[in-house]
Amino acid sequence: MLFCFVCVFASAIAEQKLFVGYFQSWSERWVSNGADSTLAKLPAYCNVVMLSFMQPDASYAGGLNLGGTGLQFPYDGKTLKQAVDALKSRNPSTKVLVSVGGATFTNWQGLNVNSIRQFVNDFGLDGVDVDYEPDSPGCQVGSDGLMHCQIDDLYVSIVTRLKAAKPSMILSIAAFSVGAYGEGKWKNSQPSSAHTGQSLGLLRKAASQIQLVNVMSYDAGNSYNPQEAMEAYLYYSHGNVTVGVEIPPEAWGGHVVSISEVQSLTNAVQKENAAGMMLWSIQKKSGQPPSPTYPDANLIAKTICQAMSLPSCDQPIQP
Repeated sequence: MLFCFVCVFASAIAEQKLFVGYFQSWSERWVSNGADSTLAKLPAYCNVVMLSFMQPDASYAGGLNLGGTGLQFPYDGKTLKQAVDALKSRNPSTKVLVSVGGATFTNWQGLNVNSIRQFVNDFGLDGVDVDYEPDSPGCQVGSDGLMHCQIDDLYVSIVTRLKAAKPSMILSIAAFSVGAYGEGKWKNSQPSSAHTGQSLGLLRKAASQIQLVNVMSYDAGNSYNPQEAMEAYLYYSHGNVTVGVEIPPEAWGGHVVSISEVQSLTNAVQKENAAGMMLWSIQKKSGQPPSPTYPDANLIAKTICQAMSLPSCDQPIQP
């Protein structure tokens, strides 16, 4: 059963590029029926949806009760289940995962794999996304020429424990922008930060447990090259990689992505046979009226959709 499911997901990627969208639970609108929600009405081209964010130490005990999960939907769990079911009914190929962690929820030492597994089961989800964002990963190059980080053991444990809890599910990670820099061809890649190389230990030890790597290729300043980061992650992950775009303005570093950059990056994904593109986030509002030099979510989504030959590209991702 495990290998069949993973093969089906891999086969789907081979046939159609992925458009991964992070869905901010706190930005959803209230509805009484989940089928009427924004989540349920996402366009078909957004074929991997990350429900954001669940606490690593969630206390979910069943019954579709969202209390203790960290998710901030304005409606109850029954309505969320209706929304997920309606989305999957409208777009049968769409995968829905719960994203755990993010910048806010950091108690990974208290990881509750049983709660997360039960949540995935109860809501009919396809898997878990690990968004582990440590403040101080403690990375440095060792005498062996490899990057070693103080977080390596914990990061590997998070991934392996979650995968072991439900082997048949999709497990993805949200990978830091410069997390595959610091070794080999990318030893001196810029920009350099405390997070340089923080994904390498995990990918050396547990890449086989990870079905999808979503590179947070933003919030790294104007000197950062997402295509270079994509190449590094493709090399070290030996697997499926999506490249992220953030709706401007980026939260840190001052970069404003343009439509020409989105087009160029999507073309590079096609050329290098990466898995697809990722959007942070589905509901984020642009800081200005949309234009090719300062695009909003709908303009970026349409550009990615068309470049990857996905369906229904005229449907807005933000209503």
